[in-house]
Amino acid sequence: MTNLQDIGQRIRTARKEQGLTAIELAARTGMHRNTLLALETGRGNIELVKLLALCDELDLDLLLLPRQAASQRAAESQGAGSHTELGQRLQALMGGGGEA
Repeated sequence: MTNLQDIGQRIRTARKEQGLTAIELAARTGMHRNTLLALETGRGNIELVKLLALCDELDLDLLLLPRQAASQRAAESQGAGSHTELGQRLQALMGGGGEA
């Protein structure tokens, strides 16, 4: 994830996959629904503590990677390295198919 829109989209996808409404997730994490919706649309400015609470509630990890590793991960998740075991695992974890 490289920008706020990517993060927000992943939060929204995870929320919907778990069958939660924005109101339910916001209540579970102690934030206002409008704050969550702004984040999901890439317009929000969220405190790190709240982002971590969202990740915890949605069973997501927030990873910080060196840019070089992140570039490799992105290439593999887009198919350039999908023939590797790591690429297949990343695709499976990110919902892109492949065997884990």
